[in-house]
Amino acid sequence: MFWRSDGGSLNPDEMDVGAYILSEYIPAKPLVGNLELCFTGEQQATSEACVQLRCGEALNFPFARPDSQPRAVAIRGSKVLVAADKATETKRVVELTLESLFDYEPGDTIGVLPSNKTGVVDHLLHRLELTDQADTTFHLKLALNCAKKNAKLPAHIPATTSPREILTHCLSLNFVPQKQLLSALAGFTINDKERSFLACLSSKQAAEHYQNLILEQGLLFMDILDLCENCRPPLAFLVEHLPRLLPRPYSIANSPLEAGNQELRVIYSVLRRKPGVTTNMLEAKAERSTPQKPTEVVIYPRVSNAFRYTEQDLGSNQILIAVGTGLAPFLGFLAHKEKLKKQQPQQKTGHSWLYIGAKTPEAILKREQLMAWQESSVLERLRMCHSRGESPSYVQQMLAEEAEDLVKFLLKPETVLYLCADGAKISKSIANGLSLCLQKALHLTEEEASRQLKELKTQGKYREDVWL
Repeated sequence: MFWRSDGGSLNPDEMDVGAYILSEYIPAKPLVGNLELCFTGEQQATSEACVQLRCGEALNFPFARPDSQPRAVAIRGSKVLVAADKATETKRVVELTLESLFDYEPGDTIGVLPSNKTGVVDHLLHRLELTDQADTTFHLKLALNCAKKNAKLPAHIPATTSPREILTHCLSLNFVPQKQLLSALAGFTINDKERSFLACLSSKQAAEHYQNLILEQGLLFMDILDLCENCRPPLAFLVEHLPRLLPRPYSIANSPLEAGNQELRVIYSVLRRKPGVTTNMLEAKAERSTPQKPTEVVIYPRVSNAFRYTEQDLGSNQILIAVGTGLAPFLGFLAHKEKLKKQQPQQKTGHSWLYIGAKTPEAILKREQLMAWQESSVLERLRMCHSRGESPSYVQQMLAEEAEDLVKFLLKPETVLYLCADGAKISKSIANGLSLCLQKALHLTEEEASRQLKELKTQGKYREDVWL
């Protein structure tokens, strides 16, 4: 099942792939297979453990701390912070509490190793006619007549594994298919219409169809297989050419002082259409987890950067800007500041301003806690806005309303601005809003304000944590 641009679901049975076949086209050069599978005949028990951990030191985990390896930790609890609301397009937001096996500071992030949904894996095993061999062990080797020079075995596939294991833990199934892959898939179907559709979609002549179906309507690899039900690519080909299932980063949303470094919290949102692989996994594991028998997820600490709040920052000022779940790291910042203030009452404390946007007032994470922090002067200024309702407003508007105060506060030597938001659109819009504030308060041209923002980033006074 995939989704139309108007938001409705589109059943593959309702779509005529023949309507997307041109009379003349030249297919893209197809990917070729260079690997072979050698089944051993031995059966292996199904395991929830991520099999990428069996790949050894040859496999790197993105931005992992040099002294840490991914480890399974217990889920200690989950809590719905925001309920889904179809009318306002508000996403369901969940706070997950995990056991912590490493030290961290507010602003640090973890990598969560995901796994594909059981139903999706079973469906693909059936498609590939591997149901009977799903748990049979095999090893990979280079094909005898390998077409690719310097071909190597994928580092993220264990030496010995099974079809179910690698489709569950190693290969991404939700990705945008490139044209060379589509061209290769055309060779794995016995249906003439499907073959022509896949070959045509890979061509330059069908660029408009590719733009519409793949990039705009969002057809992913599994959607293409749903459309082309006779397409059965060999598992060895998929192992070689499907992307690795990569860890998903999450900001730590609490202070280590709250729980003695024994647990950490992360916050995630659940998409109504095509929920993410990692959030799907976390939802399923959290639902099964109990205090008596907690389920586990595999995580690792990522290397720290300047986007964090430590004891050394207690005397400095912060401007915190976030939209939606971008508030997560700042919850850790402010909780840490509150604890440090109580521990060090004689210490000079800096000022913190927070600008937060969400779709509705109910969608602002931990609104009551934010207001309590304002009452206790952990937050000196709290501004909230909502993009749905009778008077929609956005973070950029709040910044513009306080341009003079904001710029004066920002340019103090002890002030640092932190922005956490979607890097595709929102963070750019907020950056443009900050540029307008500089133009207004300092009487700068657009070009001068742009240079000033770049200089603030260079000085470490403007720090971003963005996601795509």
